[in-house]
Amino acid sequence: MRRRSGAGLAELLVSLALAGVVMAAATRGLVQHLAQHRAREARARADEVVREVHEVLRAEFGHAAANVRVLGDTAVDVASLRLLARACAEDLARLVLPATAPTWSPPRAGDSVALMDTLSRSEWRAIIVAVGTQRASADCPAGGTRLTLGAALPASVPARAVPARIWRTARYLTYRAGDGSWWLGERACTPGCGAAQPIAGPLLPPGQGGLRLVAFPGSDGQPRAVDLSVRAVVAGHASSLSARLPLPISP
Repeated sequence: MRRRSGAGLAELLVSLALAGVVMAAATRGLVQHLAQHRAREARARADEVVREVHEVLRAEFGHAAANVRVLGDTAVDVASLRLLARACAEDLARLVLPATAPTWSPPRAGDSVALMDTLSRSEWRAIIVAVGTQRASADCPAGGTRLTLGAALPASVPARAVPARIWRTARYLTYRAGDGSWWLGERACTPGCGAAQPIAGPLLPPGQGGLRLVAFPGSDGQPRAVDLSVRAVVAGHASSLSARLPLPISP
């Protein structure tokens, strides 16, 4: 009798069955791996959201130029110092601050500027209506930031001799976005508060402790710190953070 060569139908069916088992196991492992990866990403994103809220408010409070006002428990008004420097050039309603001036946050339209008026011995104030970049010149060798003001500088305000103080008044609050999610937003308040711009989110709704702010007073009754509590949930994964944020002590 001649020896049969090749695989028969039974062997082929067994091979297909084994391949199916291997493929099912590989698919199940891949699905589990992807699910774990998505879960890690969701947890990392939730952690990132609460850190962003903490870092933004910590920086704003740390540079506060006046008393911070906590409104209810989900909003706060803060005027924070952006820049303090002498101008290297001036022209009517414009100031140029040197590029070498230290700043923790660049000035922008809507910020306020104050300079000492040598005649009245009080601060002269104006709103910044536009910000631009100034090229290097004889007066400003390193270039600088050009500020267009909402009013002309009086002759009694020597902008090159006295430092200009730039600050921003803003309201930080939770607001509901168009998709129903809750975010920490910033409203520029010069002079009135405008629409909220997103800062960090999504957060849990206020009723579920998404953001809570409580003023911590000192012995004189003035706020010395703000207790912050923030919670975020991303794809079912929660993260929370609580911290006491100190405030500058007014002289």
